Amino acid sequence: MERLTLAIKLLYCIIAYQHTYQEIKPSAHLTDFVDSFFWHENLTESEHSFIICPDSYFKLIVFLVNGEIKIHFLTGLWAKEKEVALMPKSVSFGIRFKILAPEYVFNKAVASILNNREILEANFWNIQDIQFDSFEAVAKIFERKITKNLEQLNVPLEQNKIDLSRLLDHSKGQSTVKAIAEEVKWSERQISRYLNKYLGVSLKTYLNIQKVYAAYIQIRNGQFFPEEGYYDQAHFIREIKKHTGETPSFLHGNLDDRFIQLKNIETD
Repeated sequence: MERLTLAIKLLYCIIAYQHTYQEIKPSAHLTDFVDSFFWHENLTESEHSFIICPDSYFKLIVFLVNGEIKIHFLTGLWAKEKEVALMPKSVSFGIRFKILAPEYVFNKAVASILNNREILEANFWNIQDIQFDSFEAVAKIFERKITKNLEQLNVPLEQNKIDLSRLLDHSKGQSTVKAIAEEVKWSERQISRYLNKYLGVSLKTYLNIQKVYAAYIQIRNGQFFPEEGYYDQAHFIREIKKHTGETPSFLHGNLDDRFIQLKNIETD
């Protein structure tokens, strides 16, 4: 089993509130299917509510309270903001999956749970048997489970789909539908049909989600005028508000409590 290519990176630790958040990137052989593993812990006696904004991934999430698994589920792709709450003395473990994962890891579409979630059966991937004591150890366990699924499904990877996923990762929403189609040698209609089938969105919508997500970095830095990809500032503000429910300036002013996700985006 290949070792994790990147060590755990502590993205933030708000000691006063005893909230911690960590991420691990997957091993090289899984990078076409998984963006990252994450671990969000609330050690306080109070519930912590915050907003998750669209990031172009669908997720598998496990919630634990006092070390006991309470629920695990798949989320679909989010095309709008979602308010979530982390219970007292709880941990949220999750995996961000890329566009190839529905077909090649799960052998099922997640289009039906766009902006929603699907509760998983108790025995799904034998999650109930996992000891969630160490983030790094749990990430390795899930790497083995994902690798096993890929091997068991044994679905031949099509090069144009690999090229599409990698190009979308690289472009981060800054490319056009036409340019993407030309680059991967797949028609615009075929790409949108594929994304609609498995994720529930068109290529144009997917690119818009990516573009807004990339803009969070400049918002975090206090830049409220678009660097690229928008007609003008008014267009920029409308698109940000469409996907997050708030203006860029409001997001920037609430990074530590309501929009902690945006504060911890990694740059390449």
